[in-house]
Amino acid sequence: MARASQRGRFTGVGALAIAGLLLAGCSTTQVQTPRTATTVPLHDAMIFPPPGGPAMISVVETNYANAVRQEIALASNARTPGENHVTITRYLTRGGDGNFGELGDPVADNQDLYTQASEAFPEVSMMVSPFYVQNYYGPFGYAVGGAPTGDKCVYARQRIEPETATTGRVTRGSVVIGLQLCDRTASERELLEMMFAMRLRDPVFQPWRASPFIGTPGTIILPQTGAGFQNVLDLPEAQPRGTTSPTPVVQASTPAPAAPTPSPVPEPTGPIVPLPGGGTTGGTSSEGTVIVPTPPGSN
Repeated sequence: MARASQRGRFTGVGALAIAGLLLAGCSTTQVQTPRTATTVPLHDAMIFPPPGGPAMISVVETNYANAVRQEIALASNARTPGENHVTITRYLTRGGDGNFGELGDPVADNQDLYTQASEAFPEVSMMVSPFYVQNYYGPFGYAVGGAPTGDKCVYARQRIEPETATTGRVTRGSVVIGLQLCDRTASERELLEMMFAMRLRDPVFQPWRASPFIGTPGTIILPQTGAGFQNVLDLPEAQPRGTTSPTPVVQASTPAPAAPTPSPVPEPTGPIVPLPGGGTTGGTSSEGTVIVPTPPGSN
């Protein structure tokens, strides 16, 4: 009986141990698996930057269960703190909820864009562009700001929608591109040229049509007006509070003083005395005579 009792105790302890291991295994599957970032060669970057730069400095790649993300550092001459870089994430399937080593794929709105831009450049007052723009792959949003250092900064984000089959299966996951760029001499358009001109190294799909009414595949749309490229920082909303745009002052031209009207010359009166030899001189008539005025007080 003693041996049976002891055997029962061992069996109970073993069962508890196995149950504990099973519970531990279940609990660890819900924890995000740590991911190791590795440096890869520049030629393995997912994008081609536009001709003329900015140049790529390094590429750091992180692999997730459902996506691959690259942080591409760019050359910079800015004085604003923060690294110039492009972040690109390619999803293999749908976005996850953070479990099982998967990466989420949220769809950002303008408020998210403003928050992300402000976090990227905490010392810069960023303003979300109200203009519709698109590059070769579809529409994207961006925010622009002027830094206290004199730099112009742009933060842009683009999400290329995934493709699905008629059955609902994801045939190609979404692609998310983020740009963080400051420069001391570049204009807004030159900063945005990175988004307009860069190309993905691997084709993801035929260029995405943003809307059946706006844009066509392969078409670039810029914030262009009749006066040229429309800068966000030139909009009235971009002016600091408490200031107004100066109203141009039109100074009326002062008319030149009018020349004095000469007094009328009185008609001469008196006898006409002929000049000697019939010549003419100042104060004479065309017939060679001098008109002698009548003395004052005479009739």
